[in-house]
Amino acid sequence: MRRIAGPLLFGLGAFLLVAGLLLKFYAYPKLAVAPIDQNSVTKLEATGAELFDTTTLKPITTDLSIESRTVGDVKASEDAGGKVRVWVGTTSIRSSDGTVRSRSTNRTPFDGVSAKAVNCCGAFDESTDGDRVAVKRTGLVWKYPFNSEKKSYQVWDSNLGKTATAKYVKESKIQGLTVYVYKSVVPRTKVGTQDVPASIVGEPGTGNVTADSMYANTTTVYVEPKTGAIIDQVQETNNTLAVDDEDRVTTTKGDIHYTKAQVDKFVNDLSSKASLLGLVQTTLPIVTILLGLILLALGFVLGRREESGAHAA
Repeated sequence: MRRIAGPLLFGLGAFLLVAGLLLKFYAYPKLAVAPIDQNSVTKLEATGAELFDTTTLKPITTDLSIESRTVGDVKASEDAGGKVRVWVGTTSIRSSDGTVRSRSTNRTPFDGVSAKAVNCCGAFDESTDGDRVAVKRTGLVWKYPFNSEKKSYQVWDSNLGKTATAKYVKESKIQGLTVYVYKSVVPRTKVGTQDVPASIVGEPGTGNVTADSMYANTTTVYVEPKTGAIIDQVQETNNTLAVDDEDRVTTTKGDIHYTKAQVDKFVNDLSSKASLLGLVQTTLPIVTILLGLILLALGFVLGRREESGAHAA
């Protein structure tokens, strides 16, 4: 038994060393990438939001329910190759009376690890049914990167048509789950123009006038850093129509956030995945590699002793 102890320990050590390296450089990269076949629904809400009703041409105050469905285009992702993911999102906004106030669709390819936009695969925005506009995005989309850092990120803002800076604010916890808090502030900015009846914006006459579409938004996101998944999100948005740089009509104003049930689901789903990623990325490889090296050393020493003993005999 003593004669085989050295080789046995040496072999076991070599196995553990290889296993540790495979965990670090093969298993972890397979886990730390966005799913190619994403299929999820995210629910948000806003209480007491202000809207301009385009039917009655009057402002209203109502609660909003927002449902965003995200589906992965598997074939497009496979055709793009590498770790590119192509996700298609459809968002519907309903007021408390059940009326659909808006519906939009976007096709947004991105890098499944860094979460940065990738310009390929027919990316588009569609805010009006059937009216698709090709778009080239930059910055982060859908989520934050795996192993998010305590730093600022450039995040795509579809209303601006460019990125906004999301600054790291602090580390916090949601139901015991560690999250990083990032905040982006978009000051009141002109994002386009609209031709509207003069009476709507308080101008004289019966014809149309051109009003400026103004947009202001503050977004706070709570990100689980290991996965980059957004656990909660709060948007304080204020959209208006302005004439001569004076706001005349509020088109949308409200604080939009994930529902409590949605946050609970994200925390429940992400807690185990974050723990698994942490184990596979650091703890398991380190322990396995160290144990492998120790056994290799012991096997080598015992093998030398057995070899010396055999020569002496």
